[in-house]
Amino acid sequence: MKVKVGEENLNVILAELLAESGLRAIGEIRIRRKKPDIFMDINGMRVIIEGKYPGRREELYKKACERIDEGLCEAVLTVEYVKLNFEAQISVDQRGIKNALKRGIFNAKFITYADRVRLGKQKRKEEMEFHENIDFQELVAYLMTSYDLLTKEDVLNEVIKMMEDKIISFSDLVIKDKPNIDRLKEILELSGGREEEE
Repeated sequence: MKVKVGEENLNVILAELLAESGLRAIGEIRIRRKKPDIFMDINGMRVIIEGKYPGRREELYKKACERIDEGLCEAVLTVEYVKLNFEAQISVDQRGIKNALKRGIFNAKFITYADRVRLGKQKRKEEMEFHENIDFQELVAYLMTSYDLLTKEDVLNEVIKMMEDKIISFSDLVIKDKPNIDRLKEILELSGGREEEE
């Protein structure tokens, strides 16, 4: 008889293992009435891990986007628990889960704030590239790169580019529709005219 361990239990034990590896991590806590699977602080950057069994990437993607949009973190590491071999098939204890995670195989993908800006325009969630079939040590190393990943991303230029595109689009509409310029100045609260210059 095979036993399937609940994701909540896996998340808590994974958080313990990450803490034992020198990372600041805690599993299944409440933050602003939300309950991320694992909350981490990596050099002052807030990172959340959302972990699921395989076959639920769309749910992982949605949850990751929610966590970033809610302002809970700067990045989310989505993790799939691909292969976990439990020593005891009927009575699994916490030590057995810990050992299974240490020897486990994972798929993982970071989603950052900058990705949220870009994903709306360029990528679809199905196109997210996961690091496939990595072991626990590789997962820890991938997490350690998050600080560099977050500090090197150019979020501001992405947002400025989006704003420029919207302004150009609006300008094109204004030129095409030929509105009353005086009324437009009034609505946009733009000053102009000779009376104000005197």
